[in-house]
Amino acid sequence: MPAGSRVREILLVPHTHHDVGYTDSPRLIDRQHRDIVRHVLDLCDRTEGDGDAALRWTFEISRPVIEFVRRAGRADVDRLRRLVLDGRVAVTAGYLNLTQLPGERELERMYEALAPLAEAGIPVRTEQHGDVNGLSWGSVPAMRRHGVSRLVMALNPDHGRPPFPQPSGFWWEGPDGSRVFVLLSTHYGIGEEWGIIDGDVRLAAKRIAALVDELDERDDYPFDVAVVHAANDNRWPTLEFLPLMAQWNELHPDRPMRLATMDDALDRLERVAASVELPVVRGEWADWWSHGHGSTARELAVYRQARTHQLTGEVLHALSDLRGDGAVDLASVLGHSRGPVRLRSRAELTDDLAFVDEQLWLFGEHTWGSWESFSRPDSVYTASHWNAKAGFAYGAYDIARHVATEGLFRLLASGSGDVAGSAMHRTGLGTDRTCLGGPSIVVMNPTARRRTEPVLVELAGQRTTVVTATVEPFGVTTVELPAEPVSDDTAGTVETPEYAVTVDPGRGGVVSLVDRRTGADLVDAGSAFPLGALVAEMIPADSEHPFLVRPRDFHPDFPGPEFDRAAATSSAPVRVMRGTSFTALTWSGSVAGVNVSTTLRLYPSFDLIDLDVTVAKAETLAPESLFVTFPFAVADPRFLVETAGAAFVAEHEQLSDTSKDWYAIQHAAGVSGTGSAVLWGSYDAPLAQFGGFQTGKWARSLDAPAGHVNSWLMNNLHFTNFRAAQGGTQTFRYRFAARSHDAAAVRRFGDDLLHPLVSRQYAGHVAPSGAAGLVVSPGEDVLVDLRPADADGVVLARLRSLSAAPVRARLSWAAAGVVEATAPAGTWQPLGTEGGLELELTPHAVADVWLRRSV
Repeated sequence: MPAGSRVREILLVPHTHHDVGYTDSPRLIDRQHRDIVRHVLDLCDRTEGDGDAALRWTFEISRPVIEFVRRAGRADVDRLRRLVLDGRVAVTAGYLNLTQLPGERELERMYEALAPLAEAGIPVRTEQHGDVNGLSWGSVPAMRRHGVSRLVMALNPDHGRPPFPQPSGFWWEGPDGSRVFVLLSTHYGIGEEWGIIDGDVRLAAKRIAALVDELDERDDYPFDVAVVHAANDNRWPTLEFLPLMAQWNELHPDRPMRLATMDDALDRLERVAASVELPVVRGEWADWWSHGHGSTARELAVYRQARTHQLTGEVLHALSDLRGDGAVDLASVLGHSRGPVRLRSRAELTDDLAFVDEQLWLFGEHTWGSWESFSRPDSVYTASHWNAKAGFAYGAYDIARHVATEGLFRLLASGSGDVAGSAMHRTGLGTDRTCLGGPSIVVMNPTARRRTEPVLVELAGQRTTVVTATVEPFGVTTVELPAEPVSDDTAGTVETPEYAVTVDPGRGGVVSLVDRRTGADLVDAGSAFPLGALVAEMIPADSEHPFLVRPRDFHPDFPGPEFDRAAATSSAPVRVMRGTSFTALTWSGSVAGVNVSTTLRLYPSFDLIDLDVTVAKAETLAPESLFVTFPFAVADPRFLVETAGAAFVAEHEQLSDTSKDWYAIQHAAGVSGTGSAVLWGSYDAPLAQFGGFQTGKWARSLDAPAGHVNSWLMNNLHFTNFRAAQGGTQTFRYRFAARSHDAAAVRRFGDDLLHPLVSRQYAGHVAPSGAAGLVVSPGEDVLVDLRPADADGVVLARLRSLSAAPVRARLSWAAAGVVEATAPAGTWQPLGTEGGLELELTPHAVADVWLRRSV
């Protein structure tokens, strides 16, 4: 070993990088990865012993192993368990290689999906991700809650930068102060690029030697081993790297190479990490690759709607389980528009919700398209691949939407069967079902806090209207059908008690939006584009940026390109409609072959503003981007952004060199500073640029002189994997309000968009009146999710603290004695004669409570 060398050993880690597609159709890849598990076991049996040739293997993600365990015979499961316990095989904790699309509920459920491994006696200690350039900050406490304390990120350097040199080690601290040890590894693809997995001994040895020499020169690399990936996309396991090891060890006996699992490698690195001072970083690992979400605007909106239907449906069914089923009014046809012909059994509901979970996970996985989606965008394979990927979103949507509809019918009839009538009557829940006497609107609140909001309602499947409703926590109310709205020939300026708004279609949107409570105009008068404008971002025809010749060069090493931008405008007048509960302004425009119709709705006595933007466009393979602009008049802005399980301050609470050009948010962001403060949210489109247009800056710091939020609807600034073009007609929905806020308020606002009030035209009986029974306080400080009853009749209530201070939460049923509640031992105390329980939640904590009907 050369004098002064730090690296004493090379750990070669064989694995397969898991793409749900890319190299072949998702319909095939999923099955092949299950087959890989058995093949690895066979290779381990063929290379028995403790010598250098004894295979060590890491399953980069857990999903194929879980599926194998479910399907395999006892002998094969025993063989897998024995190899794991012997250190020959490692199974990691990541269910899939994820994007930042999944929310905190999806993260939790993916860890819960590891249960078959624990039941089979297969330990899981490390989480590994490949390709993806980031993870949501809430991943850290989620990992720790499920016993995972180490993370490997084998980033792909295309289209982004790592927060530290690759490889490096550091501690990543979550919003709750918990930490995981991170190996920021080399790109997993060096296994193929360097010839390792193809048996190119000469090239591989040269490249590995160069890596080791580089690590020896780095003062910030304290480890005595180098971790080298022997992997690539969906590669079938082989033993082609064994000759490399034999030759290396013959030439470098003082610095040997050996096969290792990723658990082995992290054990070695973590021992050193415990004895040296490594960086500790806090904040979002903002993903540079998230701009790819904008390549599939329609299907991404479907995915988000499916998640909303799923979570809402679970609440509706859970409340019905606790209240007791009544006589659901059945309809004569199948379908969403009328009551279901038959209700699912408990087993059917469980299976359908598990299916929705899986489809959502598969859509949120990082593989968006085929390897030739840009080089051959019109090929049958590209179309087939996207059809399969999109099918995950539509499959989830179809089932989740139906579950939610059925759940609403169940809840409206619940409590009129075998629930103790006197108790229900005493609390105002009502055993006498209310007959509405004609078409009306029923509104349900799927959250634990009282809400008063405007609600968009579909009437008879033909038109929509708006009603306002106050709905108790987990409660139901009814509202009369409003009168037909009337048109108003008012010019482009209207006023409500809260706002005065002026629209100029000639500029493309709202040029003034005055908060009449303060006199402040929310629209930045110096902005190039008004609020609600549809802006096309195009590369000038005379651009010489290399991206136009080599799309891979949309990359930090090649700043730019510069863009031209124009708003959709029109000379047509603004149309104004006034209803009982709203005033709507609608205008239209066109730009770069794209047509748009935009509607802004104001509500008397509400500070909320809704904006719907309907875009109609043809497909184009030319580079393009579309935005909806929100140039809020806030100087020295601070952007507080909702991510999965947390809210972070852009720039100040994110890892260095992670994406500041664009962010993938869950639903909400807060803008505050000098001037007004605004809470802003997007139902359908998760990408946003803050402070102005940032595309192609590849900024190391966020340049945000003004409080502008630009919602990035779609783009095709890619070279592989993502879609090359998209077209059609689609509506994007936004809600915002002039409000001061903190991190908890941002998360609540996002949760309101994730769990909108459920509304439906309805002419049947309504059993619940007001609260449906479950009471959680303080409702503003916790988010509460409900899961339908399991086979034993137990409903899961999961409480998530929004507070930075401890919270004493109380959970009870409005009718004493109707529901029994328990939680993990030592975390709660009963409420005595009131029924229910009380428990203390530490800051940002998650706690489970189990509920069961006692009558």
